[in-house]
Amino acid sequence: MRKFLFLCIVTLWGGTTVQAQTQKLISPTFWQAGVQAIHQEQQKETTVISFTTFRHFFINLEVVNLNAYQLLRTGTQYRLVAKDSKVNFGPYLAEVSKGKILLTTPRYKGTFAEAPTSLFTEDYRVVILLLGMAEIEDTTTKRQAYEDYITQSGTDCALSNTYYSVGVGLNTAAAISHLNYIIKRHKSLGTFDDCTAISTQAETHCFFIGCFATFAWCCTN
Repeated sequence: MRKFLFLCIVTLWGGTTVQAQTQKLISPTFWQAGVQAIHQEQQKETTVISFTTFRHFFINLEVVNLNAYQLLRTGTQYRLVAKDSKVNFGPYLAEVSKGKILLTTPRYKGTFAEAPTSLFTEDYRVVILLLGMAEIEDTTTKRQAYEDYITQSGTDCALSNTYYSVGVGLNTAAAISHLNYIIKRHKSLGTFDDCTAISTQAETHCFFIGCFATFAWCCTN
């Protein structure tokens, strides 16, 4: 069972009740993406989902910290937004409908299954959207607390120097292909010049929406 901390707040001037909960059990993929806890706050018909993080990770050519983003869930629809309300990067929506994932982004509208590979290799925000949606919606993946992952890490690399590259795909092969693309691009740019590989091969985790592949690095800078 997932553990939550509950807090109810009543805004006296508006008569609005806000229920907030913090989830400290997270999936391996989300821990590798640097998430320590997930916060959900109910605001009328929408759940605002935000993240406490302890490190960044790599998607495509971007260094991403999930603390900078929020998911807004209304019904079965998820919307990715910047935590800074002054930042607007356009619509990023995902919704489960009749067993399919429907995506709406500034450059694509259609199903996840039919999306071109370039959507994921050129638009890192789509990956963030899918990663967050999978974490919230999936109920089958074993989850642990941040402290448990630290205990079981089994590496000589300090936590503060350990980073992950993350790829996504409809299946394991597609996720690994995206991951390999990310690693190749970063190596060509010298991103990993001060890093050594911890992983010997990609680690994969599949959710009902698709699969994620990760690869660990130990970086001195």
